[in-house]
Order: sequence, then C-alpha cells, then structure tokens
Amino acid sequence: MISPLSASAWWNAEWPYRKQIGLSGAETPALGGQVQQVLVPIRLHAGNFPFVDAQEGGSDLRFMAADDKTPLNFHFEQFDGVDEVAIAWVQVPSVGGKDSAILMYYGNIDAPAAGSTKASFDPLTVLAMHFAERDGLPHDSTGYGNSVLKSSGQFGANGAVGFGMALAADQSMQIAGAPSLSTPAGTGWTVAVWVKAAQAAASGTLLVRQENGRRLVLGLEDGKPYLAVDDAARAGSSGRIAAQAPIDGASWHHIAFVLGDSAALFVDGVEVAQGTLRLPEFSGDVIIGDAGGATGFAGEIDELQISNRMRAAEWIRAAAIAQDPQSRLADYGGDESGGGSDYVEVMRTLAAAVSAEGWVIIALICLMGLISGEVMIVKSRLLNRMRTQNEAFLDAYRQSDTPLARMDPQAVAEAGETWRDSPLLHLYMSASNEMHGLLAAGHSGALSPQALEVIRSGIDAGMVGEAHRMNDRMVTLTLAVSGAPFLGLLGTVVGIMITFGAIAMAGDVNVNTIAPGVAAALATTVAGLLVAIPVMFGYNQLATRIKELTAGMEVFASGLVGRIALRSTQPVPPGPIAAADAQDLQAAA
Repeated sequence: MISPLSASAWWNAEWPYRKQIGLSGAETPALGGQVQQVLVPIRLHAGNFPFVDAQEGGSDLRFMAADDKTPLNFHFEQFDGVDEVAIAWVQVPSVGGKDSAILMYYGNIDAPAAGSTKASFDPLTVLAMHFAERDGLPHDSTGYGNSVLKSSGQFGANGAVGFGMALAADQSMQIAGAPSLSTPAGTGWTVAVWVKAAQAAASGTLLVRQENGRRLVLGLEDGKPYLAVDDAARAGSSGRIAAQAPIDGASWHHIAFVLGDSAALFVDGVEVAQGTLRLPEFSGDVIIGDAGGATGFAGEIDELQISNRMRAAEWIRAAAIAQDPQSRLADYGGDESGGGSDYVEVMRTLAAAVSAEGWVIIALICLMGLISGEVMIVKSRLLNRMRTQNEAFLDAYRQSDTPLARMDPQAVAEAGETWRDSPLLHLYMSASNEMHGLLAAGHSGALSPQALEVIRSGIDAGMVGEAHRMNDRMVTLTLAVSGAPFLGLLGTVVGIMITFGAIAMAGDVNVNTIAPGVAAALATTVAGLLVAIPVMFGYNQLATRIKELTAGMEVFASGLVGRIALRSTQPVPPGPIAAADAQDLQAAA
C-alpha cells in the first residue's frame, strides 16, 4: 500500500486530470482482431467521470493516443453537465489490440473548445447523422455537409447512442442528392444505421433510392432485414438478399450493407447474407422511411452513416460493437491527478453519485462517529489518570506510619486534592468519613461488627459512585456500534430502491445507469461500518480497563475494612492526654 504508483509522462501540465480508457474490454474477442481507424463513442456519466472538474460544455476535454503524444480528432454529440451525461466521438487509431487505449485529459479552466465534427470522420464517410438535434432538421456531421430537404420524424427519442429519431410508418426524411452521395460506375457504397422496430415482425422500408428505373431498397419484411436492387439496364444487377432470422422488436440492432460489385448484409456486425448484386448509378435524393407508395419503417433510428466505398467486414463489426448501447469495449479506468491514485478519483466519483437522502444518513452516521470519538478520547484519558493516581495513592497508603495511613482528616483532605481522580482514594475517603462519624457518635476502642458494617456500607456506596463515573456515556458507544450499520443499511436500501425506480420509469436497463446508483447507495453502509468497527474496538478496550479498575476497587475495599478492624483492636495508652492528642488516638483507632 505504501509502494509508489508508476505514472507515465504527462502530456501537458496545464491539464491537471486525465483518465485512461482501454479499448480492449470484454467485447474484444468478438472483433476477431485489431481494427484500424474506428470512430468510437466515449460515454461519460456520473459513474465514470467527475463532471464537477470539467468545464461547461466540455471545452477542456482532449483525447490522446496511447503514446500520450498524438492528439486524436473528436467531437461531442452531447455534453450535459447538469444531468452529468456526455457522448464524445473519438477517432481512435485502433481497437481490439492488446494495448489499445486512449487518454482523456480535462480540468484546464483556460482551454478553448477543440472538438471538430468534420475532422472526426475519415474522408470515406460522406454522411453521418447523430439525430441529437432538439428542433429543426437533422444535419450531416461530416465535412461534406449534405443537407436534409425535409423530415417528419420526431426528435428526442432515446437512441442507441445518445438521442435518436422516431419515425411512424408514413413519416420520412429526404436527403438531397449531392456529388458526395453519387455512385458512379465502379464505386462502392456502405450504409449503416441503428434501428429499433416498434413491434416484432415489423415490415417497412428503411432506405430507398430510385431514379431512371433503378431502385435500391433496405428494409424489413416480417422482421427480417433485406437488401433489394433493381437495375434493368444492367444484366445481373437485380436481385435481393435477406437475413434468415428476424430481429426482435423494442431492441436496438445495427443493420448495414456493403454494395459494389457484390453485396453483403450485416446485422449487429455479423454477415447474414451475401449475393452478386451490383451497385446502380445514382445521383438523386436518398429517402429514409416512407418513400411514397411504400410503407416506411415504424420505430426509431440512430447513427445513420454512409460511406462512398465498400467497407471491410471488420470495420462494420467494430462499429456495431463500439456503438452498441450495452457495449463493454471501452474500459474506463480511474482518474489521475498529475499521475496520482485511481482510488481517490473513484471515491470522488462515488461521492458525486450519492443522493441527497444518502448524504443525510451519512451526516447522521458521521455525527454519531464524532460523538463516539469524543467519548472514547475523554474516557481513555480519564481511565489513564485513574490508574496512575491509584498507583501513587497506594504507595502512600502502604506506608503505615504516615498521617494518611492513620486517616488523619487533614492528610486525607490533602490527598483528595492531589489524587482527585483516584477511585481508591475516594473509597478511602468514604471509609474515613464513616470512621469519624462513629467516633463523633461516641464509639471508641474495638469496633463492633455493626460498626464495621457501617464502614463497609460507606465503601460500597463509594464503589457504586465510582462505577457510575467510569461507565458514564459508555452507552453512547453501544448505540454507535449497533445503530450506525443499521442506518447505513437503511441508506443502501433506499438508494437501491430509488435507482431501480428510476430505471423502471425510464424503461431502459443499462449498466451505466445501474452501477453509479447502486455503488453510491452502498456508500452509506460503508460509512456505517467505518464508524461501527473502530467504536466497537474502542468500546471493548475501554470496558476491559473499567473491569480491571472495578476489580481493583473490590480488592482494596476488602483489605481496607480488614485493616480498619485490626487497628481498632490496638490498645490506647493510659494516662491523661490533651484533647487534641485524644482526637489523634481516636483517629488512629
């Protein structure tokens, strides 16, 4: 635990924090190997990123390659510091390799915004739509800037990545034809889109392009994705390929096709059909959804991307895995401060996720811990003084020829000032008071059993008082030991209940929404145990010391009564004595 943590070189000292994001997570085997130049969505939320340390809008975020020297192109689909949700698309050099990783820097209050949507996409991507707009028309995020002529879809739907767009069967989006979207002879085309059908076994057109007797359709029939091409002018170009199994409704699926001198259809990154279809020449508009006369797709779509070449199967598979709502490709490490500890940043992240109810319970537990700590400190110091003063008093008491040993009132009073915290001295003073009371009542000579019983009663009363003094406020420690864990458990149960209630309302089960809430809910139980465990040890240690002091009082009380009885039997010298001398002798008796 005390060994130094290794840290790599820091890219720029003006950025105080960074996070390492591995790209070789649990999804790596599905990639089938390392894939180069992939646009990966980095999903940030309260569970993996301290938004409080970032600037508004994420202007201070920078992404570096694993060498900590090469800046990476990126852009934000959304950055909401209030709801603590952000999605950054980063063009990473590779994914799936043994050491694939990137570094995210943040925290520079003077950093200008640096993300660029146009630079994030490679030149082969000619259209990319995130559907993150809240009004107006969807826009193309690539540098080609393809325009949407009209759209009747509804913004604000929960997408596969961020927000998406909802379409009814009679709704569509029309993308204007442009040189970047044209398909001259000898070229290729790749289209990829996330879809969530409104129902199982759904049918409808997802994408349609047609002109001069040529037609291309990507759609669903009874839930089965298909690609159909009709080009009467080119022999062997017409035909259809389709998946054998339907996709289920109400779940997101990545559907893609590549088309050039051959065709292949992919579902969730897996090739499900292939054929000898050839790409027709197009230069006109692209229709998403209802194409007029054909029933459009009913459901939600997200992340529409079109490339002007035939992408490799590995590239499509990597895109599907990286963009999946449940993706585990990215492994979000802890946050470092100048090469510092991940543990501290994890604690900060958990603290940011704790609810108001949780903080109230943690505050009560901390208050209980502070009170218990004060009790243990005060009580420990008192017991230390009692033990030390007991030893000093016993040294003086065992010297039989001293005024204190003879219960001289002045000597006893002086001892009370010197060893005021000694329980044994207090018992001795109780016995002395009873002795002087008996003498004042006329008792002299050997003490009767009844007189000794009176003295014993006074000593017993003193023992009860001393026991109360030693055990005072110990009940506070027992309450902390038993109550703090139950308060923590209450906070955990309430936090988990709130977390699952929010998931039920959202209707979307996602580890990124569950993990922060559950982890933060457990923080109250941890707080309760952190208080209860040391208080338990402290209570047991104090109780043992009190028991030892109590046993010492019982032994001393028995010996003191015996000593008084023995001294009272000693004869008083005859002859006339002064009143003061008689009083001293009676005290000695």
